[in-house]
Amino acid sequence: MRRSLTFSVLVLTLGASIAAQRAPVTGGVRILASVLQLHELLISPASDAVFNASSDPPTDDKGWTAARNQALVLAEASNLLMVGSRVRDNNNWMKMSRALVDAAALAAGASEKKDPKALEAAADAITVACMECHRPYRDQGRQMGAPK
Repeated sequence: MRRSLTFSVLVLTLGASIAAQRAPVTGGVRILASVLQLHELLISPASDAVFNASSDPPTDDKGWTAARNQALVLAEASNLLMVGSRVRDNNNWMKMSRALVDAAALAAGASEKKDPKALEAAADAITVACMECHRPYRDQGRQMGAPK
């Protein structure tokens, strides 16, 4: 169920992206999802999938492709954190969002190479990126925990 939901969201996102590339730009980016909604829809499920693949590496091409795809969803969703009204500031927020994009890109590359050790290191980098951002922006300085 979770994979089909994530796959459906990815297909809809890609379809909208392709349609947007063909349609003339008349008003720029239209922000619909909040930061919290991006986390609920894309970031948390994708990061969970990467974490699961890093702790229990795939055993076949299909599993590695799924891990790569989830890492790419995480990277692209992280890019969305740097767009429009989602941006909290032009300094730390942007750096931290970019750190998550970069960590997810490492996970995608590790999955492409089918390298469990590199995927584990990338998952660790994702964890650090999440903690570094949650501490000041979500948890107001507290240790990472459930959203308030």
